[in-house]
Amino acid sequence: MYKRILGLSVVLLSGCSTLSSDDDFSDVINEVEKKSTYVSIEAKSINPIENEGVGANAMRNTSQLTANYATTSRAIPESYVAVELSYFKASYAYDSVSFNGTETDITAYSPSTESCSEHCTSTQYFTFPIDNKDIELSAKNGLTYDVHATNGTSKLSFTIPAGYFQAVLDEKALQLEHIPSSVQQPGAEIKVESKDSKPVEMSKYWFDEATVAEQEQFTEWAFINRKEINTELVSSSKELEMLTYWYSKSSVTDKSNILTWIINKKQI
Repeated sequence: MYKRILGLSVVLLSGCSTLSSDDDFSDVINEVEKKSTYVSIEAKSINPIENEGVGANAMRNTSQLTANYATTSRAIPESYVAVELSYFKASYAYDSVSFNGTETDITAYSPSTESCSEHCTSTQYFTFPIDNKDIELSAKNGLTYDVHATNGTSKLSFTIPAGYFQAVLDEKALQLEHIPSSVQQPGAEIKVESKDSKPVEMSKYWFDEATVAEQEQFTEWAFINRKEINTELVSSSKELEMLTYWYSKSSVTDKSNILTWIINKKQI
């Protein structure tokens, strides 16, 4: 459900230059990928405006939009915002995001980290889904989203300006210029219902995002570590990093399901 989030990872948002909220947004697009069933538009990361919060302030927020648009009537991954959020270390962590009247759980794309010098800081790396209708609305009004801590102990609020989203919509118009309008309707953005566990679902997603060479590298490593993780897969690839992260979080049964799926996929 998420795409290279990221330039994601501790790695995510450091892969390209970061925009500030007072930029003119003339150079927002970081990458465009054309898949078999959709176009994925990855914007550059941006430091949003921090609004008045409850209980704390952020030390740093870097957000990055990836918008996916269907080019056929088949199901596609949903669009999402990836966030790298740093704050003074506390007894709580942030676990949900709300915007436009809805609240949704966040999904970690990399384990949280801590660092200490004079003060200790925590950094969370997560994504949250955003409907393409909300992207269109944000191109008019900007996007204000609140990040909530467990039990309501803290809330941080951020705003990404409208121009950031308008630049993505302008790129979408160029990329979908020759796609029939019926395919571009919101109804074509089908969300896949899956009975897989989250680690299995995300492992499948990131496997499909990886290159053939990366798939082979991961498959060999995964078979060796099919009972438990005994060796580390070292790579600078964002896709492999996410693959190993979710595979490592899976149970032995999940690992078996993932490997069976890979074998069947290779036989198609």
